[in-house]
Amino acid sequence: MHTAIVVLHFLVSILAIALVVAQGPKGEGLGAIGGSARMFQVPRPRDTFATRITGVAAVLFALTATYLAFVPQ
Repeated sequence: MHTAIVVLHFLVSILAIALVVAQGPKGEGLGAIGGSARMFQVPRPRDTFATRITGVAAVLFALTATYLAFVPQ
């Protein structure tokens, strides 16, 4: 069982990395720290299929990481 969770954790981590890298930039990023007020004027982009799958991958990653951290081998 432990080996299966480790393999699942590895696959989910690769999937999450690929999904984050594949998505385009959503805003100004660190440029917004300089006091730009434009980020408050643009409407929030609606959820796309990629962002939902990224969220699911993030939750699965957190669950498998928690399992691996607290359940002994």
